[in-house]
Amino acid sequence: MYADRQRSANLALLKKLAVIALLMFGFAWGLIPMYRVICEVTGINQLVRADEVSKPAPGAAVSEVAMTFDATVQPGLPWQVRPLTTHLSARPGEFVKVIYEITNASPRSVVGQALPRYLPAAAGEYVKKLDCFCFRQQAFAPGERRSFPVVFVIDPRLPESVREITLSYTVFDVPGKNVQGKAG
Repeated sequence: MYADRQRSANLALLKKLAVIALLMFGFAWGLIPMYRVICEVTGINQLVRADEVSKPAPGAAVSEVAMTFDATVQPGLPWQVRPLTTHLSARPGEFVKVIYEITNASPRSVVGQALPRYLPAAAGEYVKKLDCFCFRQQAFAPGERRSFPVVFVIDPRLPESVREITLSYTVFDVPGKNVQGKAG
């Protein structure tokens, strides 16, 4: 009798755990499209594939765009951030790669995060980044220096009125993190 009750209890527990596992899988699977929608609405982590670059719209005949690159650092963050190329001309539809150099000029480990800003602000929707140090937090050991590529393409639908774009990064300290990315 006890064995039957124990078997029933075990079977009931197994069913509950199976339902929980299925719910967890469904939730994780549903996060992917939800994440894409959130990123699209907020403009975070703008990623693009080569086949997503659209053809020029009628009236959008920009042949070259003057690009300016810049970076500022939050006061108190002991980093030096600079683009190795500050100006260039880019053709819409062509891939562009620029390098940013970041140095942690302090004797302590620091974690930072970069946020992009576009001028004019409306140009942001036409600059499609494929690789950028701004996609994730960056951890630096004391005195460490690294170079990061920023790879992007300008959408050919860029309005003809936009002939110049400034891509500027503001870098912030991420408090409470050490080089391994764990709370410190």
